[in-house]
Amino acid sequence: MGHQQLPGSSGPHSTSHPRVRVAVVVMQGDDVLLVRHRKGDRTYWLLPGGGLDYGETIETCARRELLEETGLTIEPRQYLFLSEAIAPDKSRHILNVFLLAEATGGTLTRPEEDVIEEIAWKPIRELPGLTLFPAIQQELVAAWEKGFSEGMRYLGARWT
Repeated sequence: MGHQQLPGSSGPHSTSHPRVRVAVVVMQGDDVLLVRHRKGDRTYWLLPGGGLDYGETIETCARRELLEETGLTIEPRQYLFLSEAIAPDKSRHILNVFLLAEATGGTLTRPEEDVIEEIAWKPIRELPGLTLFPAIQQELVAAWEKGFSEGMRYLGARWT
């Protein structure tokens, strides 16, 4: 299962090629589904998702990763954002693809992985107060306020 590491970290995903991470926005009323990761003594939130495998479609990746990370089955609805994260030293280049999806079944379950500490529904208006990677809190709240009615947007390169 692929996971985005904290900025500046090295590890098994360091490569000379860009990595594609599929991040999924799942809403339940005014709440968004998030996973809290721990790296050493730091914790941070991510939208659930992970690395795209060779030969796998983005939507298949979204379904697989959501099931692995949260126990939920989903149906992708629309593409929301595209962003990049490029480390200043060029050791990491991640292309983030954000999808809006609907939960269609399953039971919310935290996987056995050490890195995921919590899965939670968080009020979307509280996102600006959370440490979220990549830092798309403002764009996500704005898109939600507009009913996710805008087309896909490129958010630029963000390394935080």
